[in-house]
Amino acid sequence: MTTTAEPRTQKGRATRERLLACARDIAIANDGHIEIAWVAEAAGVVPSLVNRYFGSRAGLVSALLDDFFARLRVEVLDLNLDDLGTWLQHERIRLEKGVHFHYTDPAAVVIYTRLSREPRVALTENRHIDEIVKHAAANIRRGQKRGELPSSVDPELAGAAMFGAMQRVMVTALSRTPRPRPDRIVDVLWRQIAAAVEIDPYAETPTPKRRTRSAPATRT
Repeated sequence: MTTTAEPRTQKGRATRERLLACARDIAIANDGHIEIAWVAEAAGVVPSLVNRYFGSRAGLVSALLDDFFARLRVEVLDLNLDDLGTWLQHERIRLEKGVHFHYTDPAAVVIYTRLSREPRVALTENRHIDEIVKHAAANIRRGQKRGELPSSVDPELAGAAMFGAMQRVMVTALSRTPRPRPDRIVDVLWRQIAAAVEIDPYAETPTPKRRTRSAPATRT
């Protein structure tokens, strides 16, 4: 597998970003299909320069995934929202930002469904998803420590359920013409998140749901 090093100079970083932007535009315009020669032509460079920065077509596609998930982390996942209220309140805000991120990024559906999943690309995608699930699990544990989420919730499983729902619902919503209103998507996903962590999605405060047992039958 061919590997490349990150450019060390400002000019090199700018060139790499320009090539990546061209690749993103081509992937969007061609339903996820992309070739090194197309990127080179769009950027006005020779194909060997694209290979120099990304190593191969798989390296270029992996870089597109890296860029997408890095922006998702900065704009949504890594935001510190703890001072905006309870776990329920600030995670509702994070969800709204997540839906907005996907609705305003035309690469989202292509990234999730149509880019070639060669072995290297699949490994890159799996690495990012693993990191997102770990991030969600850590966030759930913070809610548990604050007594706002039930201790019975498995953080990793709940985190996987939350991102899985987000990914599939967004793919379905973004593939429709016209698209559903973002607030409807937020409402659908919020119910899924609440179910994963066992809280009432419409409570003003995140009181954990209590499992009730049937009362013993009384004898007459």
